[in-house]
Amino acid sequence: MATESTVDVMKSGASGSGTTGADDVEALMAKLGLREEDLDDVVFEEEGNQSGEATRWLAVGRVHTNTEFSHFWFFKNMRTAWDLAKDVKIKVFEDNLFMFQFACLGDWEKVMNGGPWVFRGKSVLMAPYDGFTKPSTIELNNLLIWIQIHDLLVGYKDMIKTLASKVGKYEASEPPSEDLAGNFYRVRVRIDVGMQLKPVVSIIHNSKRQLFLVKYERLPDWCAVCGMLGHLYKDNGDGVHSPEALVFKDLKANPLPRSSGRFVGRGRGLGAGRGGRGGQGQNPLGDPDNDVSTDETMEEDEPTDPNRKRVAIQSTADGTGTVGDIRNRFELSGQPLQNVPPSPPLKRGPKRSKKGANDEEAGDASNASKSGSAGLLEGYRRDQ
Repeated sequence: MATESTVDVMKSGASGSGTTGADDVEALMAKLGLREEDLDDVVFEEEGNQSGEATRWLAVGRVHTNTEFSHFWFFKNMRTAWDLAKDVKIKVFEDNLFMFQFACLGDWEKVMNGGPWVFRGKSVLMAPYDGFTKPSTIELNNLLIWIQIHDLLVGYKDMIKTLASKVGKYEASEPPSEDLAGNFYRVRVRIDVGMQLKPVVSIIHNSKRQLFLVKYERLPDWCAVCGMLGHLYKDNGDGVHSPEALVFKDLKANPLPRSSGRFVGRGRGLGAGRGGRGGQGQNPLGDPDNDVSTDETMEEDEPTDPNRKRVAIQSTADGTGTVGDIRNRFELSGQPLQNVPPSPPLKRGPKRSKKGANDEEAGDASNASKSGSAGLLEGYRRDQ
């Protein structure tokens, strides 16, 4: 049974933190005036540990912004955007640092492999969490996003991974599809939000440089002046810039058009559902047919079929066929309808107003009263 002290664990490096932690421990000990013999370490044993459920399917995240925002609306919007099968527990570590615990593996993978997730135009940066690392030491600087390399020649297709690595860390690529119109290759990369966005990638062939434009799908807020994520160009300096200064204005990719002219994205068909309502996200495999993004993409409505089947009304003038069949045949031929009996008029009784009914009742009562008085008078006369 292997055991390590807390100091040794910190020196070996925390999982997912990206830092050794040794310098932090030594600096803290020096600041507090502690020596090695002053510490009374508690040994943590991996075997027999009962914290498996508490540390399963965890993640940490933050919003890439320096401005304050409402935690309530952040939680509400992200739950809507993720459209999870089960509820997620969210714990606030700091003003802009959160821990998420998912209830099933499918939800965890959907959030970790999907995206890019966006809250009010700002990137939501996520990373797996092991439950044993200080959350403040975990680097949350990477954004998973699809890029498009435009006009790349067929002879260079074996260099896609190398070219994409100039933009960010290569994750996956999609082969050209006949379903999508446009001359570009789609590549999934992790970009550092602290670095300037790359507008092009270049190749030198036969001592000649060739440039290929790079577009970013569902790109969060970025500055068209400096090319950095997290703010708009109107928030850069005094916000007043000449059109010539907006050199990064065309980085965002257009909606993915199909070769038939239909667009991929939110609408009555593809990508509809609760996941397309409040956040931006894409399915883990990056299949545009299963996109759940809320970007400004939508599919055109299907044309209404003029020849759809009508409800048949039985019997005709000659006793053959149905009215619905005859109408369909004659509408296609353009000839007027014949031998189709008109609909019989509705039989309705005369309407009686409430006032009229009351008048009649009053008249009957008056007549009865009069006839009764006349009978009494005639009887009185006979008695006389």
